[in-house]
Order: sequence, then C-alpha cells, then structure tokens
Amino acid sequence: MELGASDRVQEDKLARYFSWDPLKDARFSGSVVGEGHIGGKGRSLLFGMKVLRDSGDEELASVEMPESIFISVEVFEEFLEQIKNLNDIIKSDPDEIEKVFLAYELPPYVRQRLASFLSEVNFPVAVRSSSLLEDSLKYSFAGKYRSRLLHAEGDLARRTLLVENEIKRIYARTFFPTAIEYRCKHGLGEDKMGIILMRAAGEWRGRYYFPTTAGVGYSLNLRRWSTRLKAEDGLIRLVFGLGTMSTRRGYARIFSLTNPCLRPEGHNPYNVMRHAQECFQMIDGIKGDVVTYNINDPGVLDYLWKYYGKELGEYVQVYREEDEKGYWENLDLTYSKYNVDDTSKVCITFERFTKHNYDFFKRMRKLLGCLEHSIGAPVDVEFAYEPKAKKLELLQARPLWVESQTVNLDDANLIGKKIILKADRMVTDGQAKGIPYLVYVDHKIYVTATNKYEIARIIGEINKKLGPNQYILVAPGRVGSSNPALGVPIQYNELTNCKCIVEVGIPTLGFMPELSYGTHFYSDLEVDNVLYMPVFAGEKDNVFNEDWFESTPCERLPGLGIRIYKGKFDVYMSCAKNVGVVVAGEDERNGKDMDNR
Repeated sequence: MELGASDRVQEDKLARYFSWDPLKDARFSGSVVGEGHIGGKGRSLLFGMKVLRDSGDEELASVEMPESIFISVEVFEEFLEQIKNLNDIIKSDPDEIEKVFLAYELPPYVRQRLASFLSEVNFPVAVRSSSLLEDSLKYSFAGKYRSRLLHAEGDLARRTLLVENEIKRIYARTFFPTAIEYRCKHGLGEDKMGIILMRAAGEWRGRYYFPTTAGVGYSLNLRRWSTRLKAEDGLIRLVFGLGTMSTRRGYARIFSLTNPCLRPEGHNPYNVMRHAQECFQMIDGIKGDVVTYNINDPGVLDYLWKYYGKELGEYVQVYREEDEKGYWENLDLTYSKYNVDDTSKVCITFERFTKHNYDFFKRMRKLLGCLEHSIGAPVDVEFAYEPKAKKLELLQARPLWVESQTVNLDDANLIGKKIILKADRMVTDGQAKGIPYLVYVDHKIYVTATNKYEIARIIGEINKKLGPNQYILVAPGRVGSSNPALGVPIQYNELTNCKCIVEVGIPTLGFMPELSYGTHFYSDLEVDNVLYMPVFAGEKDNVFNEDWFESTPCERLPGLGIRIYKGKFDVYMSCAKNVGVVVAGEDERNGKDMDNR
C-alpha cells in the first residue's frame, strides 16, 4: 500500500528521532560517559530536552531536566568482558548472577566520573536502566529492569560505592528470567544496558526528600471516561510525592488536559473518597531509601502542615460523614480541629489545585503536543512539578505505542447473542471473536475469602493450561492490585494467555475499577494487545448480567469462587462510541471438565 503524504512526513520524523545522536550535540555530549549508544530511555529523554529548548517557546524552553550523566552501552560491554565463564554465570539463579556481578568493578574512568558527579550533586539520586531495546517504538520494558531512588549518607567514597553497586545490579537484571522471558515472548533477542544517573526530583523538607507532585503524561487519551473528551486532549496521572506511585495500580488523580475538573469516578463525595490517594512516597534521609506513609497515619499530617501550611489545602481535603452522607471540608479551615475517627478521613484529592492551576494543564498539553509533533508519534512522559515555584522537570520522554484496529460495533454483530457485560467508559478500539473460555471470580465469595493470594495463583495455573488468547478474565475491582482487598493480586506474567480483562465495580463491597492508564500493568496490556474494559454494576448504560453467570453451566473450583465457562465469546470495543460489550454464544462443551476439552 502506498503511503500518503502525511504518513511519509510522520515516518521522516520518526527516522530523524531514532537517528539523532546526543554525542553530536554539544549541549549534551559532555554528560555522556563512554562512546556509542546511551540506551533508549536516555537518548529519548535528551531528544525531548532538545526539542523543548529548540521550540522557540519560552514556557517550554524553561522546562528543566535534573542534573544527570548517561553511561553508554560500551561500558556495559567492558564490564562483561572481565567476568569469567559469563555464559555459565547467566544460567544461574538471579541471586547468584547478582552476587557475581557485584564482585567485579566498573572501569576506572567510570568510577571517577561517578565520584565527580556525586561530589557536585549531594542530593538523593535515581539510578535508572536505559537499555538498547528500550529504544523501541513498541516495547517500553516498563518494570522489566531495575531503577532505584536512594540517598547515601556519609563520605564521597561510600556514596560512590552505593551507586556503583546499583549500576551493577541493573546490569545483572539484563539476564534475569523476567527480562529474558519478555524478550523471548516478543522475539527481541539479546539486550545491552545503558545507565542514567540523575538527581532525584524534589526538595528536602526536614528529614524527607520528595517533589510536591509528580506523574506521567500522555499526548493521547486512549481510555476516555466521557464522550465530552477527545483522544487528542491528552491526560496526566498525578500523585502527591514521588512519582513512583503513579506507575502502580494504586490511587492517583487522573486529569484530562482540556477538562481537568471532569473526574473519571464522578463527583459523588463517597466515590471521590474511595478513589483518592492516601499513601504517598518520600526518600528518607536517615534510612536512605524510599518510604511509604498514609496521610492518615499519626503525625503525618502535622509533618506536612509544618512545611506546607495552608498550601496543603490545594491538594488535601477532609472527608466527613454525616447522616450516612459524605461531604468535604477544606483542610486549611479544619486542620486545627481535625481528629482521626470513624466518620472522617484525610484524602489527597487535588480539588483546589485543579481550580487554581489551569496554567499547569495548558503547559502540559503544549509540552506533549510539541514532543508528539517533533517525534512523529504520540508520546508519554514522566515529570515532577513544584506548583509554588512553577518548576516543571522532565524525567522521561518516549514514543507511545498505539495499535490501530478496525472495529465494527453495530446491532448486526449482536443478533442472536446475549450481552453479558457492557461498559460505557474507558474503552479503546479492539475486538476478538470466538474466545472459547471465560474465567470468572465471584465477588460474593472473593470479598470474604481469606485465601485471596491463592486465588490469584490458581488463575495463573489456569492461564498456563488454557493456551494463547483463549480466555476472558472477569473479576471484581482491580485485577493486578497489590492490595488484595481492592482486587485479585495476580501478576501480569500470570495473565500471558488472557485476551480480555473485565473489571467489575461493586461499590457496596468496595470493588471499583480504576483508570490505571500510565501504569506498568497497562503498558503491558497495550503492547500485548490485551483488551480491557471496566463495568460498573448497577450504573446506567452498564451491564453485569448476574443471571447469566448464575444460571449458565460451568466448572466451579470449590472454595475459590472461580468459575470457568466454555462457549463462544465475542468482544467488541469502540473508542468513538465509548462502548464495549462481551457477548456469549452457545457451546455444547459447557459444564464439562476443562482437562477433557
């Protein structure tokens, strides 16, 4: 098929993006240690900074990048050359691989450069992977290698040694099973590792170091929660504290960049409270590592008030319950009389931040649009932002993989079929027909189950047994949650054969899907073309057909609440209509044992 003019322009832009060499740009070459490629994550970040500085826009040119150095892949190769019997070592278990790597030293010129950098940057640092394959348009390797935030107290020699060891641990991860399995699954072959050493974004506030806000941003909003939004509006996923929380399946505030007041969860105080961030992360200057606190823990609110004062009310509100109805109080009005009790809770809602910082949302939309225009593809970024100083730091920038699909969702598709699940938000384009199995987790059993982790492991075993693209997973709350009370704590590598995930919201039981676009979990879904949709039971234009699940023959796993239905299931999802459905046909195998198929 012949390319159109616009397609050729986009291909030319991508070609320039991938061929750009920071060693040939005097603004960046001095920050590179070694010769050759610095890996995908590092080169993409520097390209992003180049674009912003060359934009001619003062607001974009003022975006900062924390002080950084970039260690090239050549250093990785030098390091490996000194390891005897490397081919045998990398066949060992992960602990042994890491132990061997830690026993060897980095080249002297690298150690000297590390010491020089740390002598000038006496702050917490981020040590991040930047492999060659992370330069791919499609494969981000999100969460597959190692990155760490740390702060080393003591003299320069000790601080340098700690950073050296982190680099060697990242080198070792190149040969860990998680990374090897990911590369094998996608036919990617071997990888080589570069390193980014960066001052951590943030400020010291007493004992702790953290940015006020941080998060991830996307130039395309592929999972819209309202027809009032357009895909090209873009979105950000914002948290208070370190941005590490924004890439997990936890609570974060999701903003459309054109309508930041429009919440995915709506504006009911109870629902907002259920979705609001409570836990946040900081770097502990004494422990030297990342720590997590809940804002409702004793003393935490007092600590934050000491350093923020009334500014804290921009991000935090107090939820109170009265006569079985919830309402919000502004923190700066209620702080002196606030007490933790059963009818109130402190939540990080960003409510007043949204109203007072429209310039921030405009700036982020402009930044994402500029990068997308220059790279020739949609983009995602990581950033940190200090609202009071209006200081925006770019921490990562890379192309965003988007796979276009042709979807035919109309009444003709549904003739003679029963709709068992229907969603009206957060739907992207996709379809799958004739899926032979549906695995269902009964919310009535799961909510009181004491063996929630066992349930997750059993689903992993079912996943192995069924084979590629063979089943739909329907489960309450958040699939892959680290908190089993919120959803089944299954790992992504236990869902390798799943074709579609449906999260069912049961508000009365505390199960609520969450728009986790931007997390490592969803990066894997996009790359592997796993369809996803949330269904909110009882809400208008949503269908959770419990009668079908209760009356249709299936295989039940006693004590686990897991059911396996056999049939012919189709999934149709339309981003334009913001509608997704799962329909069921009939199959003579229903009720027979899975092993006898």
